[in-house]
Amino acid sequence: MATTVHLPPELLRRVDERARALKVSRNQYVRRALDRSIANETEWSDRFLGALREAAADEDGRRGVDELMKAIARRSRKGPPAL
Repeated sequence: MATTVHLPPELLRRVDERARALKVSRNQYVRRALDRSIANETEWSDRFLGALREAAADEDGRRGVDELMKAIARRSRKGPPAL
């Protein structure tokens, strides 16, 4: 499926330079970069989840975690992590 993405000239120059160095097309390079980005940015880190679990160990911490989860739900497409 064709799509259009507008990149600043300097970023496009760097993308083209890197794609040439790897001997791949711009399209292939961008697709690979997007695949890596999606794979790496869709998981909540174990460290983050552990800190939330630890913070929720007492009543004050649970209230803080609840507020944080509500803020995450409002701002993130991922939604809050399951604890």
